[in-house]
Amino acid sequence: MGVLNKFSNAVNTLVEYIVAILMGLMTIIVFVQVLFRLFAGSLPWSEELARYMMIYLVYICASEGVKYGNHIAVEFLSTMLPKKGQEVLQIVVDLLSLVCFAVIIFYGFKVVNITMMQKSPAMQVKMGYIYFSLVLGGGLMLFQCVVDLVNTIGRLVTGKGADEA
Repeated sequence: MGVLNKFSNAVNTLVEYIVAILMGLMTIIVFVQVLFRLFAGSLPWSEELARYMMIYLVYICASEGVKYGNHIAVEFLSTMLPKKGQEVLQIVVDLLSLVCFAVIIFYGFKVVNITMMQKSPAMQVKMGYIYFSLVLGGGLMLFQCVVDLVNTIGRLVTGKGADEA
């Protein structure tokens, strides 16, 4: 489990750097667009690029939410269960999440293939590259969910708590 957790942390660090770069570039592009509108006209590609960067940012950031368990959850049932019951419930939730992420990846590839012929209006980028954010984000979320599942099963088998494992 240690190697898997180290790899998960490395992937997460890479995601954080990519997010920081995307956020910085997006801010600069939008700022330059505002300046151009005030003084020199419009940059037709800037709004589109900022939108596509935001789409990628959202999908890859979702994997951080999976890693840290920050996505919305209903915890009423889990708080009523004993510790082992909570671990079993977490396994069930992870398995259901894996199915959802697999569906996102599967249909994401279908959408990418369908939209590869279509081009964006201003930048003339193939829309399949934009829709690939579904596949990338789904893959990252699936990976982080697998790591969580392995860790939860490890805690359940060894009997160690979340902070001990």
